[in-house]
Formats: sequence, C-alpha cells, structure tokens
Amino acid sequence: MAREPHRTYRFRMAVVRVHRPRRVAVLARMAMAAVLVATLAAGSGSQPREVQASVAPKCTIADTLTRYRGLGDWYRSMLDTRYRLTAGYAPSDLVAANRSGASGPGSIRRIALADLTAMYRAARSAGAPFAIQSAYRSYNTQVATFNRWVLEEGYASAIRGSARPGHSEHQLGTAIDLKTPGGAEPWDLADWGVTKAGAWLARNSWRYGWIISYPKAKSPGATCYRYEPWHVRYFGRIIASKIHKSTLAAREWLYVKGATSTWAGGSPNPTPTPKPTPKPTPTPSADPPDIPSALPSDAPSPSAAAPAEPASGDAAPSVSPSPSSSPSTEPVAP
Repeated sequence: MAREPHRTYRFRMAVVRVHRPRRVAVLARMAMAAVLVATLAAGSGSQPREVQASVAPKCTIADTLTRYRGLGDWYRSMLDTRYRLTAGYAPSDLVAANRSGASGPGSIRRIALADLTAMYRAARSAGAPFAIQSAYRSYNTQVATFNRWVLEEGYASAIRGSARPGHSEHQLGTAIDLKTPGGAEPWDLADWGVTKAGAWLARNSWRYGWIISYPKAKSPGATCYRYEPWHVRYFGRIIASKIHKSTLAAREWLYVKGATSTWAGGSPNPTPTPKPTPKPTPTPSADPPDIPSALPSDAPSPSAAAPAEPASGDAAPSVSPSPSSSPSTEPVAP
C-alpha cells in the first residue's frame, strides 16, 4: 500500500511524458501554420503594392501631359496609359527608316538612324535580320490605329495592346515595330520573341541604344501594356545601357530617374573630354632684323672719285643736249 501513491505518480508521469510532447508538437504546428498564412496574406496583399509604388505607380487611365514633352526630350518623355504628348507634337527631322538597310515603311528621327543601321547590320551578320513593320505615327494616325483595335477586340482588350492617341511612343519618332523579313505581322504569331530576330533583339538591342519597351517579365504590370517583343524605343547607347543594367522596364526606370518630376537620368550624349588649350605660336616681328651694313672698301668707288681738272690748254668738253630734251619752241631771232 505504501507504494500505491508512488505507482500512481509514475503512471501519471508516464501519461504526461507520452502525451505532452504530442500536444506541444500540435500547438507548434498550428502556430507555424498561422504564421505561414499571415505571411502569405501579406505577400499577396500589401507587400507587392508597396514594391510597385516604390518603382512605378499603378497603371491608370488618364490624360496627363507628360512633364518632358519637347522635341529635345525624346529620351526622357514618359508615355503610358496616363501620360501623353500634345496632339501637335511632330518631329521635324524625320527620315526614311529603310535608310538603315532594313526593309519596310515609315520614318524615324535622324538621331536614331545611325544606331538603327548598326543594329540591323549586326543582326544580319548574326543570321537574324529584321524588317520594319511600322515606325513614326502622328497623333491623327494613332486615332485611326486605336479605333481599329477597339473595333476588332473591344475597348477593354485594345487598351492593353494599343495606345490611345497621344500616349503612343511611336509619336516620338524614336519607336518602331519590327518583324521577320517577309513574315507575318509579329502580333499574329504566338510569340515573336522566340524567332531568330526576336531572340537576338532581346539579347542585344540595348547595345545599340534600343530597349524593348514591353518585355515579358514586366508586362503588363510594370509597363501598362501587354508583352510586345517587337516594339523597341531608342534611348541612345548611354541611357539604354543604364536601363539594361538596372533590370527595370523602361517605364520603371524613367519614373525612378524623375521623368515625372526632376530629371536625374543624365544625358544620352557622352560628356565631351576637355581638350588642352594650345599654346599660341609666337608671331614674327614686323620690324626688319638689325643687319650690319657692309664695311666701306679701302678703294674709293669710281662714282665717288673727284673729277679730274682739264690740263692747261685743253678745250672744255662741249655739253651735248640730252636725247630726252625736247627742241626749243622759242623763235629764232632774225
């Protein structure tokens, strides 16, 4: 009897030892599950919105004039579903885009021609030539373009695949749509980005100053438009390199660098290297140099010798009239 309490204690302790770890494990698992649910909720809710706001604002439909909208602002003009150009924006330096060597219609600004030419030649040499589907579009042309897509797809779809008038990068004169030479329109393919030309451009266009505006990894969330591997915009090699290295979409990079506030993205042109000022070349004096005159000879010159006096009895030489003397006009005395 004396051991009964002891045996009961041991039994109870055994029960505790058997079941308590299980209860702790269950509670721990429930706590972990609650933390995981909370983390997932935060990850699918507020956190992405905070990240997006820190890079570029949420895409909205509006008609706000973009801050930098002069012809010289082509590399920093923000254009999306909110920001636009004026209806009268029209570059004055347009040239035929096929002067680059790539076949196709349309015009681009002269400032982009040299790098388009270089990009086309490099792509052709790599066995991935491209052609031009479309280039510069005026405000009025974009009116017709957008309305056509609305008729074909409806407004809700068209607004994600085509820019409203004033909102198109094509109006800048520095954006082009590309295609495979002799091929179909690029948007009629399942993914033009996997073609030889499309894949080459995705890897190399930035080297020549051109950026794909609507890349697959960033569209439509960060770009406001659907993925378009054929649409490239010219920024110049310096800025294009910065955009590429940032891993941001062009729209994101422009926001970060102040395209809607104070610009801090730099210039597309290289900073000129200062040249040393050349030293002035000494100007020779106008005064003749001091040259010593010739020393007089010991022998008198013939012209300096005194004339000899006539000898006694010699007649004085008669003086003949100078041949240049004119005859006298005075009358002879009678």
